[in-house]
Amino acid sequence: MHEVPVRVVPSLAAGGLVAAAGLVVAAGLVAAPGAGAASPTANAPVALLATPLLSPSRLPRTLQGLWAARTLSASLAQALSPKALGRGAAAASCAEVAQGGHVIFQDNADRPVLPASNMKLLTATALLDKLGPGYTFKTTVMALSPPVDGVVDGNLYLVGGGDPLLRLPSYVDGLMYAGSIYTDVDRLVTLLQGAGVRQVTGSVVGDDSRYDSVRSVASWPASYSQQGDVGPLSALSIDDGFAQAGGAVPAAASPAWQAAGILTNLLGAAGVTIAGSPSTGVVPPGARALAQLTSPPLRDILKEVLRESDNTAMELMTKELGLKESGTGSTAAGAKAVRADLAADGLPLQGFVNVDGSGLSRDDRVTCALLLAALQRAGPEGTLVKDLPVAAESGTLDDELKGTVAAGRVDAKTGTLNGVKALSGWVLPVKGQSPGNPMLSSPVVFSTVLNGIALSVANPEALTDRVAVDLAEYPQAPALALFEPG
Repeated sequence: MHEVPVRVVPSLAAGGLVAAAGLVVAAGLVAAPGAGAASPTANAPVALLATPLLSPSRLPRTLQGLWAARTLSASLAQALSPKALGRGAAAASCAEVAQGGHVIFQDNADRPVLPASNMKLLTATALLDKLGPGYTFKTTVMALSPPVDGVVDGNLYLVGGGDPLLRLPSYVDGLMYAGSIYTDVDRLVTLLQGAGVRQVTGSVVGDDSRYDSVRSVASWPASYSQQGDVGPLSALSIDDGFAQAGGAVPAAASPAWQAAGILTNLLGAAGVTIAGSPSTGVVPPGARALAQLTSPPLRDILKEVLRESDNTAMELMTKELGLKESGTGSTAAGAKAVRADLAADGLPLQGFVNVDGSGLSRDDRVTCALLLAALQRAGPEGTLVKDLPVAAESGTLDDELKGTVAAGRVDAKTGTLNGVKALSGWVLPVKGQSPGNPMLSSPVVFSTVLNGIALSVANPEALTDRVAVDLAEYPQAPALALFEPG
């Protein structure tokens, strides 16, 4: 990465620069020298047009803005320099910062990089666009005939609807970032009892035919599943696919078989007799629903998934998107639908490669320009951003940036793989932080994706934390009165 030169703010007597500065503000631009030219977005409002273009009243605010932007650029350049990151990482990473629709810092923003879990921002964008924030997933128990005197003649079919947060309370309690947003499998027992089921002459049969039978992505190393980074992908998946029924169900059985075994166990514990052993299959034509679980709406699901960075859940929703857009519940179909949606949104897709939905694949590529554009489109108060971890407060940022100016003000998605550390989101201003200068008081959007970090770096989070603190300290500049003529 390049160093951004730090220059002294010229005096008001430098008439040529002062006039130019006035025109910069008239166009609504504040650019950091050496950090890339500011580039207004198509719909960005033109700032301060109520004041004549060459009015001297513009100059103090302009110079204060230039000073603040230059100070930020110098800090970020140091944080992202070869000295701070190492030569390899500095040459392989990207960063971009914007405020009010205008770029105030960028470094290789169009360089394709490994995004890690920052890919989830782009997948979530497409999910909200195509499925909608109110979209729900349904898990259904069906049978060929209703219970007669409490007896179901034949099998119960547990039909997966792709619910990414189908979980047992015991699993939720053990999560690192445990939340209350999930679909409780236990409720199926209550619903079936309410439907009059007391005995089943057949078995509980798990049906996960909604999606394909591919359980992972080819480019994922086996260590991901071994370390619990992602579970086997199935439309009928309990506890991120890690649930184990025990008993007659082998430990290596499919998620659908495990789910059938778990429901068998739950029903048995509630006094419902199941004659046969759990199995898998496809629900036959003519079956009717006896009970149905509905998930929380997508807006709430994404809040849980993005905050805890749940890879399995995001991959299941990628398959759901593929099913809805093309009729095929596969990762490839979902990834194609994500790309099509981002293109329709007019986002910059140069160098973009999405092999999966979660960012686990080392074949994935994004640019900081794309991540920043997606965040800008969502806005600091949009559903996507409200679902993100908050520095020192929630999710994967709950233990980061405590005691710093960034605490409680940085809403951002983290990303981590070997050699990769990413942080992209919004920084909210402190109320009254820039009195008298509206150019410096709006939220700041940013994307920083570091690649090539040496494995010997003990605390890679500190690298992106430093960027977050620099952004939270912006704008740093002398008081507005100091820029006014004496």
